[in-house]
Amino acid sequence: MTPNYDILIEKYLSGNVTPDEEELLEKYLKENPAEDSEVLMAEKTMIGKSIRKKLFKNTIHMHSGRIWLWLPAAAASVLVVLGLAWSFLPTEKGYLASIVSVLGDKEEGFEVKNTSRKPQRLTLEDGSVVILQPNSRISYPDHFGDRKRMVYLHGEAFFNVKRDPSKPFIVSTENLATQVLGTSFNVKSYDGSGSIEVQVASGRVSVYEVSTNKTASGNGVILTPNQKIVFDKESRKMELGIVKNPAMVKPVESRQRFEFSETPVSEALTILEGAYGIDIVIEGDVLKNCLFTGDLNDLPMFEQLDLICKSVNMEYERRGTSLFVYGEGCP
Repeated sequence: MTPNYDILIEKYLSGNVTPDEEELLEKYLKENPAEDSEVLMAEKTMIGKSIRKKLFKNTIHMHSGRIWLWLPAAAASVLVVLGLAWSFLPTEKGYLASIVSVLGDKEEGFEVKNTSRKPQRLTLEDGSVVILQPNSRISYPDHFGDRKRMVYLHGEAFFNVKRDPSKPFIVSTENLATQVLGTSFNVKSYDGSGSIEVQVASGRVSVYEVSTNKTASGNGVILTPNQKIVFDKESRKMELGIVKNPAMVKPVESRQRFEFSETPVSEALTILEGAYGIDIVIEGDVLKNCLFTGDLNDLPMFEQLDLICKSVNMEYERRGTSLFVYGEGCP
């Protein structure tokens, strides 16, 4: 029976092909190279010299090669271009890796582009995990150096960095550098966008402006969980803030967690403050006699704060990385 090569190609791209199927497909592709078409050329322009390498924990790691082969991936009649370097190599579903000199004349590295419509996971050599968003690309060296781990991002990605105090992990974008030892954070820096945004999920992150003027004073901040920075490329100003949906950074020491019964409002706000690591400042002493009863479990933090404030005739506003509660309070 003649194999269905369209199905084999789809399995090949998703990493689910068996060794026998892979050998069969490689033989077929070598004997049946596809002709260039407008679709293939468009993919070639967008993806570049694409390739994937087998190595520890799905890390892309290989010296550059320049041999090319075109192949049709006919799943859903979609054509995909793969590069070839010495031998056929599998690629993780959803993105393609280009082995190119992206880091300078002397240092060769890899560029990974997410050409799919969904976020894609990438594991780096040191064990750090990158969730690369659609239409984004990341570049990094063949091997991380002895003093630092540097990657270059265009677009958006979430990083869960393997801790290594001896080698800081640095994400370089168009105007900013984000440096950590081991933490999780999100960087959004699309080409053509007027701003860059960094959000921290855990740990501490140093964000500073990249300048060619070595004598210029540093423009930077330290971010902690649930904090973000928005850098305006034109004005070169950094605006500190709170992420849209803060996550708990410290478990609440109670079986009821966010279930309150005749609890002083000031105490309830203190519990929220500790759970999310966000400063909540109460203006005045209008809440000293106010009590709150309610179950706030499974609600986002800002909804929890809304319900508490409305129950005692109060409001809140964001000022930088802090929340200020104000109003008339309860009778």
